[in-house]
Amino acid sequence: MTSATSDISAFRFEVASRFGLVPNFFTSTPDSPELIEKLWDFAKSAYLDNPIPALFKERLFVYLSRFCQVRYCVSRHCAFLVGYGHSSGDPAAPPQTMEQAIQLLKAPPPWQRDMSAVLARLEADPPAAEWPGPETDLEDRIFSAATMVFVEPARSQAARRALRNVLGGRRFDHLLGLLTFIRTAHYWTVLHPDLLLEDDVHVLLGASTELARLLLEDPEAARCDMGTRLFTELEDLRSLHERRELEQAKRALEAQVEQKELLLKEVNHRVKNSLQIVSSILELQIASIQGTQAADAIRGAASRVKAIAAVHERLYTGGDVRIVSLDGFLGKVCEEIGRAHGCADGIATSIAPVDVPTDKAISIAIIINELVTNVVKHTGPPCRIEVRVDPHDRLALTVSDTGRGPPQGKPVTGLGTRLVQALVRQLRGQIETTQRAEGYRVEIIVPLPQDK
Repeated sequence: MTSATSDISAFRFEVASRFGLVPNFFTSTPDSPELIEKLWDFAKSAYLDNPIPALFKERLFVYLSRFCQVRYCVSRHCAFLVGYGHSSGDPAAPPQTMEQAIQLLKAPPPWQRDMSAVLARLEADPPAAEWPGPETDLEDRIFSAATMVFVEPARSQAARRALRNVLGGRRFDHLLGLLTFIRTAHYWTVLHPDLLLEDDVHVLLGASTELARLLLEDPEAARCDMGTRLFTELEDLRSLHERRELEQAKRALEAQVEQKELLLKEVNHRVKNSLQIVSSILELQIASIQGTQAADAIRGAASRVKAIAAVHERLYTGGDVRIVSLDGFLGKVCEEIGRAHGCADGIATSIAPVDVPTDKAISIAIIINELVTNVVKHTGPPCRIEVRVDPHDRLALTVSDTGRGPPQGKPVTGLGTRLVQALVRQLRGQIETTQRAEGYRVEIIVPLPQDK
């Protein structure tokens, strides 16, 4: 006999001397016998030689093994419990009857009980003088609390506190050591799915149909693994709930913004109507004015009011009350000016679809109104208005006509000119005038906002 064979035989003999047989669990690494021997050392320290009474350990092992998806541990240890081998490796441990094993396996798990009441009683109890006997109320409550620690360790603070109270610190640590080995045994069987039940277990399963059903078809199987999945699902649900709350908050904010925009559009609609009324009153006033100069002043004021009204009209008919597209409303401003002076077809426009902020749009509308009105009054049609974006991303407004423009060297002091100059300064723009053979040209350059 070789040394290796002798070592294996000695190991098997030691295992058999404790359990009365060699469970297949301890023959599951034939290529690495030293590994299973280390696991055996752990089994002895945390399970077999743990000072907890043998019957308490074996009953708890069976009860907790219900919650493992692999049915090897619950079947093997139930066989130990009823006399097929030795409970917790103790030949002196009295075997339980099959009826007692069936009642243990039928005991409701903690999630089907009022655990708040169970834990409250454990915390209220004085420390137990000794470990409880089988099928006692205290054993039942300790099993339930230990199951919470075993299945949901991250959520078992109350259960650990209750167990420490009733057991005391030393026995509580022994219990945690046992739970650790049981969990290790379960994981080992999950990683060794080819682990077979022993012949004596098959005999046990054949002896009682009800016991076999409880061992092999327990609906609580895989509860330990379900706990991890459940926590993951709960986190997903919590995340989903948070996303739904954020989505609801987002929808509420969007509804508020939409309501405010509707209110702003309504305000702009009313402002536009009010401005049109003012413009109409001014035009009616013109008929009662005798002097031409006074009539022109009133007509100019009415024209300016209409230009501002055109912007407000775009604000309540457009999609965004913060910006205005120049191509729509400037064309209308020019039409109104031409119609007011009897030359509706004499004003040509070429206006790019440029979006500008509302406050700039009002200033631009008044500038165009003043320049075009000035052409129509002093030169007459044709008149051309061009609005474009230049190569430097600036807004370029050009008004040109066939006239000669104001006299060279003579200061221009009219209200319209002064108003244009003031508005251009406000827009941080520049004015350039050019007298050419084909006519007079005014170009205004206005910087556009970068986040338009």
